[in-house]
Amino acid sequence: MDMDHCDYSEDELGKRYPVSMNHEMDESLNQLRKSIPSLEKMTNGQIMGMMKMMGPNYYWPVSKNGSTNYGVLIMAHGYGPGGDLDLFNSVQDVGLDYQTTLSMGMSMMTSSHVICSVNEMTHNNVEKIFVVPVSSTAHNTLVRQWNYIFNLEDNYAYSDVERINNENIVMLDPISDHIYAKKIILEYTNEISVDPENEALIIIAHGPIDEADNKVELVLMDNIGQYIKKHTNINTIKAFTLQDDAPKQIRENNLENIKAFMERSQDEGKRILMVSNLMSGQGIQRKLSKDFEGFDYVFNSKGLLTHPYYIQWIKESVKAHTE
Repeated sequence: MDMDHCDYSEDELGKRYPVSMNHEMDESLNQLRKSIPSLEKMTNGQIMGMMKMMGPNYYWPVSKNGSTNYGVLIMAHGYGPGGDLDLFNSVQDVGLDYQTTLSMGMSMMTSSHVICSVNEMTHNNVEKIFVVPVSSTAHNTLVRQWNYIFNLEDNYAYSDVERINNENIVMLDPISDHIYAKKIILEYTNEISVDPENEALIIIAHGPIDEADNKVELVLMDNIGQYIKKHTNINTIKAFTLQDDAPKQIRENNLENIKAFMERSQDEGKRILMVSNLMSGQGIQRKLSKDFEGFDYVFNSKGLLTHPYYIQWIKESVKAHTE
C-alpha cells in the first residue's frame, strides 16, 4: 500500500474500509495455520469463512481536531456493529482533547486500516500518535500482532502484514490490573451482589492461546480478585480463563475446572456470581451462556471499555506521556 495514499469506501456512519492490498493470499493462510493451532486443519475456504464472521478491518475517525497536536489511535479487535458503536460513542470525550480514530479488526491478514489511520493523522499535522490497545493485557497474540505492525516486535503473531516505521508513534500498555480496572470490576461485582458472605465470585476472561501468557494473565486477574476481596465481604473469589482460541481440548479443560468450582460452591450453599475483564459486553458472553447452561449463577456481562473509568484511564495514560 502507498503509505501516502489510501483508497477506501465509507458507510453512512463514517466507517472507512480500505481497498484490499495485493498480497499472497495462500501464503498468509498458511502462516495463519502455523500461528493459530485451531486453524491447522481448516481449508482455505473455512478460514476465509471464519474471517468473514469476525467482521471487516476498518477505521473510524472520531474527531479530526482536538485541543492539542496529539493523536489517539484506539485499536480493538471489533465487537460487532453494536459493540463497535458503543466504543465509538464512549470515546467522544477523548476526541475533545486529541484527534482520535478507532482502528477496528484483528489485523490477521492486513494492516491497511492501521496504515490509513496513521496517514490521516500525519496529514492533519499530528505531532505524536498514542496507540491505545483495547485489550485486557499485553500477553496475547492480538497485541503482539499490533506490536509487529508498529515494528515493536520482530515476529508476527498471525501473518506477515505491512508494517509502519514511525518514530512519532507511542504504544501504550493495556489496562491490565490498573487501579481503574480493579474499580470497574468491583463496581460490576457490587451490582449483582446481595449477600456477599454467602457468595462465590468467578472472574472470567477470554484468555490467550499460549500457556505462558495464560499464567501471566491469571496473576493479573488474581490481583483484581484480591482488590475485590479487600473491599467486599466475599471470601471465595477465583479467576479463570477460557483460552477461547486455544485448541479445543484446552478450552474444554478450562471449562471443566470452572464447572467444578461452581459445583463445589453450590454444594456449600453459596450464590454464584460471575464478572469478567472482557473489554466489551458483546463478545463471547453469548457463548458463555451456552457453556454454563443448567447452572444457577448471576453474570454481570458488562465490559470495561464503555465505563467512564476506562475513558479516564485512556486520557491519563496519554497525559502521562505528554507532560
